[in-house]
Amino acid sequence: MENFITGYPGHESQHRTAMKKVLGPEKYEFFFDRWLEYFFTEADAKFFAGLGLNCIRIPFNYRHLEDDMNPRVLKESGFKHLDRVCSKQNIYTILDMHTAPGGQNGDWHSDNFTSYAAFWDYKDHQDRTVWLWEQIAARYRSNPWVAGYNPLNEPCDPEHVRLPAFYERVEKAIRAVDPDHILWLDGNTFAMEWKGFDKVLPNCVYSIHDYAVCLPSHFPVSYTLPRNKR
Repeated sequence: MENFITGYPGHESQHRTAMKKVLGPEKYEFFFDRWLEYFFTEADAKFFAGLGLNCIRIPFNYRHLEDDMNPRVLKESGFKHLDRVCSKQNIYTILDMHTAPGGQNGDWHSDNFTSYAAFWDYKDHQDRTVWLWEQIAARYRSNPWVAGYNPLNEPCDPEHVRLPAFYERVEKAIRAVDPDHILWLDGNTFAMEWKGFDKVLPNCVYSIHDYAVCLPSHFPVSYTLPRNKR
């Protein structure tokens, strides 16, 4: 639930807090359940299939599956919409933890309103992330339509060495539960840097995010077009 999508400033957790105060708990739960339902629908799956795509990356916030005030207690309700989108129209899904406990980077898309990537300085954030991936892997290990797992989206470790070490740790933990699914491992500094990566882990894809092709000078669609024409 990123601000460039919603059109409102702030971060997802801030949006949710503000809306809960206005709507009240019951209407708040109803609204966000519907929001997630329409985030990816059968019509979207048909559209992607019509483009010839056979795999998409589904982002999720760890807060759907665990509560900061009740850590290491799995919220089964958080799987409701992930379960629903897997295998629609014969499209594979990559499960992408877009927001990890503490924030794996300091930007808005990790729902980090402090701008401080505390994930790297507090072991408990990393422990909880590993625990969550063990739960996720246990649920989807036999699902043939899950192409794999993306443990961290666009991490930013200023020391560079902690990210490869974390990947080694989470890879072992996931493999103990699910030895088959592919892991998508983003590079450091928003998936653009590979300093400190001196070991290749088995059955892993090393992912780079190159946004240069999306700059206005390279993008084939004019940003002045109406939204429905883009």
